Amino acid sequence: MSTLHRYADYLPAPIADQFPSPVRNRERIRPLTAGQFFSDFYLEEENVINEGPLLKAGAGGTSLHLLTAQPLVVAFYSVNWNGYGDALMAELIAKHAAIEAAGARLLVLSSEGKKHFSQFNRQPLPFDVVRDVQHRIARKAGIYKESDPIWGRVAGVNADVPVPAVYLVTPSFEITYSFADVNLERRFSADELLAVVDKQLAISA
Repeated sequence: MSTLHRYADYLPAPIADQFPSPVRNRERIRPLTAGQFFSDFYLEEENVINEGPLLKAGAGGTSLHLLTAQPLVVAFYSVNWNGYGDALMAELIAKHAAIEAAGARLLVLSSEGKKHFSQFNRQPLPFDVVRDVQHRIARKAGIYKESDPIWGRVAGVNADVPVPAVYLVTPSFEITYSFADVNLERRFSADELLAVVDKQLAISA
């Protein structure tokens, strides 16, 4: 008797229609939002990419506590966001003078070191840029986790970097403006940030 088709009429175990996602239970990022507080951090001198008005007086390094004598705009940046990163940097450059005139300061935290950063940003920059080594500050901001990588959901981003984010931090470390773009679908508006700066300073006057 032929045994060619003896297993054709049944299967040893049922086959699921859909297989569970390996990242279904991953711990997702939780960006800080307005009303929450930013944790203090320290910036080492060797990680300074571009020294601007904030860091000139802080030889040897400085901390968030020393940088927030007036409202501080903290912007995260990565060259690996491609055109999105270019647009964010262009907006910060264009609006830096207005941010300063409104009474705030600007600090950019780069995922990349000086050599890599400078390959994509050759123009002189009027604000301070510091490397966020191992995404330590991005972790504090809730915009980076190994368990929830940006490359797992955004096409074209192939590096392990945080998501874009911009915060306005008061001297008490309270966040009064927050922008975080988890899927790179929105555009940062410095005008919205400036409106919050103006309102905040008007209240404190």
